[in-house]
Amino acid sequence: MSRIEVTFLGSGSSGNCAVVRANGTSVLVDAGLSTRETERRLALRGMSLDAISAIFLTHEHADHVHAALDLNRRRGIPVYASRGTAVAGGFPGPLFADVRPVAGGTEMTLGGLHVRVTSTPHDGAESVCFVFADTGGRRVGIATDLGHLSPPVLEALRDCDVLGLEANHDEDLLRSGPYPPYLKKRILSAVGHLSNESAAEGLRRLVGPRTAAVVALHVSRHNNTTALAERVFREALDETGTHASLAVARHDEPTDWI
Repeated sequence: MSRIEVTFLGSGSSGNCAVVRANGTSVLVDAGLSTRETERRLALRGMSLDAISAIFLTHEHADHVHAALDLNRRRGIPVYASRGTAVAGGFPGPLFADVRPVAGGTEMTLGGLHVRVTSTPHDGAESVCFVFADTGGRRVGIATDLGHLSPPVLEALRDCDVLGLEANHDEDLLRSGPYPPYLKKRILSAVGHLSNESAAEGLRRLVGPRTAAVVALHVSRHNNTTALAERVFREALDETGTHASLAVARHDEPTDWI
């Protein structure tokens, strides 16, 4: 298993968790599902928690960290998170939990994976995104929960072999939908969530010759639809002339290995 691959076990406000693996190393990106549900969905993709070497957290919101401490304490899986995420998430100090600090600009190697950490514009305490690479230089980039695509994020994610990018909402559906005004304002802000159109505009800049697959992430149940996100992403990909495959991650079931 030398070639890098990823499955998104769940993506959305009900829980975010992905698995990236290569060269005998497998890690979780976020742990927003329950421990039991994480185990169940891993089994659907032929894995167990015994194979997981680490958890990388993007930020402290519950739909990203729900099971992280439990997996750390009960299974001994180390957690990599920014200091802001650890403090805001209520993770105890090193005597009680194995939480290892990372920050925007960090680059590290864990087993067969190289990890690059980049700060993201979100209303978490110190949110980040990750790009993972195998020993052959093939890269998987995962960026969700960000209000806009900042220059550092664009630079980090450009021309990944697999790109997972947030497509949270359709602006018209959000504005006319049931959310209270303060929440709509938060989502639409520069530290909120990416709309379909904003993400698609980013795709036009991020897709490169190596990009083989794109996955739309964190699609809202209330302010978006799978069909809308898929259509807008497909139009953007067609404009780039790429032959990359396109998938939309689900709330309730894992994607195939990509």
